[in-house]
Amino acid sequence: MTNERERDTSGQFAEETTDDDILTAMHKSEFPAVTARWVADTLDINRPSAHRRLEALHEEGEVERGKLSPRVVIWWISEKK
Repeated sequence: MTNERERDTSGQFAEETTDDDILTAMHKSEFPAVTARWVADTLDINRPSAHRRLEALHEEGEVERGKLSPRVVIWWISEKK
């Protein structure tokens, strides 16, 4: 296959969407908080990848999260102090 996406050193497909892409989309959103589904749909990535990336951004202190219900998690940009 000639159009195959690049793979990282572990053989996984390399991410084409950056953390900055996610944060920029969130900043530009008309909503104060978003879901992983919204990020996935906006950036044309799959929902598990969006969720994993949002979790990583949360661990880095870039975004905050809250649970609206056991299955609904929202994410928003952290206010840096």
